[in-house]
Amino acid sequence: MGKLISLRVFIQGLRGIGIEVAKNLILAGPKQVVLQDSNKVEIRDLGCNFYLQEADVGKASRAEASLRQLRDLNPYVKVEVHDAEVTEDFLSNFDVVVFTDSYDVDKLIKFNNFCRNRDKPIGFIYTGLLGLYGFTFVDFGPKFACLDATGEDPKSAIISNITCEATGIVTTHEDKRHGFEDGDTIVFKEVKGMSEINGQRYVIKVLSPFQFSIGDTSAFGKYLQDGIAEQIKVPTYINFKSLEESLAEPLCKSFPMFENPDLDKWGRSELLHVALRGLLDFCRKKERLPKLHCETEAEELVGLATLVNAAAKEHPRPENVVKVDDLDDSHREVIKNIARFAQANLTPHASFWGGIVAQEIVKITGKYMPLRQWLHYDTFESLPEEKVDRTTAGSRYDDYISVYGVDIQEKLLSQKFFLVGAGALGCEFIKSFALMGLACGKGGKLVVTDDDNIEISNLNRQFLFRKENVGSSKAKTAGEVGKRMNPHLNVEALKLRVAPENEEVFNDQFWDSLNGVTNAVDNVHARKFVDSMCVFYSKHLFESGTLGTKCNSQMVIPFHTQSYGESEDPPEENIPLCTLKNFPYQIEHTIQWGRDFFEGTFVEGPNATNKYLENPAGYIASISKELKDSPGLLKARLETVNKIFNEFSKASHENCVALARDIFQELFYNNIAQLVYNLPIDHKNEAGLAFWSGPKRFPGVIAFDVEDPIHVDFIFSTANLFAYVFNLPPIKDRKFVAEVAGKLNPKKFEPKKGKIGEGGNTENSFEDDDLIVKELTEFLSKQEAPKGKNLQTIEFEKDDDTNFHIDFIAAVANLRARNYKIEEASRHKVKMIAGKIIPAIATTTAMVVGAVCFEILKFIVGKKPTDFRNSFANLAIPLWLFSEPLPPNKKKDKEYDEVLMGPIKAIPSGWTVWDREVIQGPKTLGEIFEHYKTKYGVNLSIVNLGNKCCLYNKFSSNKAMGDRLKLTPLECVKLETGTDYPAYKKFMDLDIAGETDDMTDCVMPHLKYIVQ
Repeated sequence: MGKLISLRVFIQGLRGIGIEVAKNLILAGPKQVVLQDSNKVEIRDLGCNFYLQEADVGKASRAEASLRQLRDLNPYVKVEVHDAEVTEDFLSNFDVVVFTDSYDVDKLIKFNNFCRNRDKPIGFIYTGLLGLYGFTFVDFGPKFACLDATGEDPKSAIISNITCEATGIVTTHEDKRHGFEDGDTIVFKEVKGMSEINGQRYVIKVLSPFQFSIGDTSAFGKYLQDGIAEQIKVPTYINFKSLEESLAEPLCKSFPMFENPDLDKWGRSELLHVALRGLLDFCRKKERLPKLHCETEAEELVGLATLVNAAAKEHPRPENVVKVDDLDDSHREVIKNIARFAQANLTPHASFWGGIVAQEIVKITGKYMPLRQWLHYDTFESLPEEKVDRTTAGSRYDDYISVYGVDIQEKLLSQKFFLVGAGALGCEFIKSFALMGLACGKGGKLVVTDDDNIEISNLNRQFLFRKENVGSSKAKTAGEVGKRMNPHLNVEALKLRVAPENEEVFNDQFWDSLNGVTNAVDNVHARKFVDSMCVFYSKHLFESGTLGTKCNSQMVIPFHTQSYGESEDPPEENIPLCTLKNFPYQIEHTIQWGRDFFEGTFVEGPNATNKYLENPAGYIASISKELKDSPGLLKARLETVNKIFNEFSKASHENCVALARDIFQELFYNNIAQLVYNLPIDHKNEAGLAFWSGPKRFPGVIAFDVEDPIHVDFIFSTANLFAYVFNLPPIKDRKFVAEVAGKLNPKKFEPKKGKIGEGGNTENSFEDDDLIVKELTEFLSKQEAPKGKNLQTIEFEKDDDTNFHIDFIAAVANLRARNYKIEEASRHKVKMIAGKIIPAIATTTAMVVGAVCFEILKFIVGKKPTDFRNSFANLAIPLWLFSEPLPPNKKKDKEYDEVLMGPIKAIPSGWTVWDREVIQGPKTLGEIFEHYKTKYGVNLSIVNLGNKCCLYNKFSSNKAMGDRLKLTPLECVKLETGTDYPAYKKFMDLDIAGETDDMTDCVMPHLKYIVQ
């Protein structure tokens, strides 16, 4: 971060890529960004530069017109315009220079050589957008040090053995794979016996997921136990080639092959490189790009590229060059398309490349692996296959019309789209839609919804928002800014969650009216619900998500691809409960434990106590019954309610401090003392081996020390949280808290006889547990609640630095880390882990939204499903993968189903999640049953309206169930729920089950029953 905030960057060119690079970079927060583009604003520029207005056309330069709003993005970045000539002396003021959409190759080569041949090389990036084709070249000098290739946290592993031999083999604990790779550098610590190895670095060779070798250990002592192997990030040195050399010979040992983002286009990157070299020769000759749609110049470019390719075939170092073995008609068509549309700049492609280039700029700091050295990508498959009218009319959409034609642009203008979410992704989509013209014409409409308000932490990645917007609706503000970018954008902003409770707004008519849906939400639950609606109403869904530098997109095409719900992400790796409760060995464990304790004490505790206050005896009876099989949970719940109830009636700041001091004693002294009493350091497991070995770290107690800042942090934050719960004003005087806590003397610890939970058993049990539960139950059942008084409840909020939530969790996590001799964490790291925050960054967001908009254009054009692409990218490594969406899963017969414990039959065979049996009402259940019997030979046995109610179940003990066959589904709903089915709903989505005559269970598509 220190390197980033001192970074000085020059960007030449502010059409599509240039403005995107500038925006993304300024949000990242370098020291200075200097822009140059003296070209006067043209009307077509409004289709790719989101900061230009119609009033700027013909009057201001692109740089001047963009300057004010770029400055507003981040007040801490110095943003300036350079109007004079670019010289080598001028470039010497920067750490990175970026040339966009420049095709004077001789000047580029001259500047590149100047930048790379300095004592401290200047990073040089060259990028361009030629219609539906874009490219990027990176050169960080002859010897660049990449300090952290992935940006991931270093891996670590618990050691269980190290052999003492010529090739020492390290075995890690069987609980978890070590995760190391060949060539990783690791350091050892806390190894007992073979102590010589501690603090030493080794380059490893992986032998298996649980073993790796480190070289000669024969002279070392014998390994006894324990130890941790930690990955060390070491620099990787990269020898970049110059632009001049890399154009001719892009490959070498360091870069043995090109990135091929789309494996269905294998060899396309090589063809595009040959075409680019031909185009640079064309521009050297004519000092301009090929004319739009000019077939003569398209043929001329084919000729130049053919010459380049022929020369590559004769090159004396064939291993260093790229070529196309046989330039066939399909190759020539790609080259012609580059020429035909070279002058067009489309915002989806600008967004895609702008995200990539801005991330490459940041890599000059040494974090993440730079591009090696070229990336080429095109989307020519999105072009209309039939002949179209590409006559432009002097509008902001001219570049789109010049590529896709008048009719496609009209179709784009009239789209009805639903955008779910107006955060980081949503802001980028609104910008892209406004510039593309989506929903900007007659009949068009963009509905955007987000139930959140803008927070200060959103401003560094949700680029439509400014400081003055904090507290306002995200959807409303984003919609207003989108209209400023394009006054013709027909946008309706809602502040509603897309969920069942709002189905009166997002009703059948709403979903039926849509052409497509774009998901821009950050949680799986919301994504699944939107996906289920798109499946039910057969709507195209454009799905995407980001995770730091990683991102993905998924195209959900009715009847042709998997739905989002069918393609689950792998589950998160959970921490075993016994590890959390008694045997942590990583800071992540203590942070999660702190987060859980916060939830139990300050969220569930006040909620449970409020329920207790409503009816003390009734609540105690209820939870005693509910938790009778979990005595440990019952005891903990009773103790929490008792603690809060007793303090509530006499609440004061002093009592809040005393309560915090008691909890400190309990968590960090008494509980640990009890653990080591039951499991002393020499304790053996059932196999007779040392219990405290491998991942189990022997803990030590912490005595309260008023002079220790973290001890006071805990008391201060805990006391303030209780003050909030007890409706008291916050405690602002830290000195007062320290003085009160220092005078308190908690009850001396006395060990109890009992058992500590080990392995799969996480329950701790002691001989007086039953007595404590009995006494608490009797005491709490007899209490009278104070009338008219309630506790304030808390919901965890990570982004409010004044609410003590993160302060409390940080103190708990680090004190528990001290108990177990684990390295402590900063408050920032605790916030990131406890809040499950992986920052959304502008570069990744821009890139993936560009990739999704590629697909939206294909949808508008009407391309076949095989032309669409899902994507996965990691800008850190970097890596790009585009692939054809998978077909939907087909239901098949099974000889044995694990759930139903018998054979099942798919009816009809091969149905998918997209299929529905459609029946027009009104019909009785009996008529519906007869329909299935006649058509499929199936006897229906169960009909459910989702998880809302059961309309029929032949296995029910309700004797009147058979009478329902005479009723319609609407009448069954009223009978079951006591209310009418909502009048605004046209359909019922019925989940059905049945059997064949031979009693084989059947799996069938849902029934779409039309009620209106």
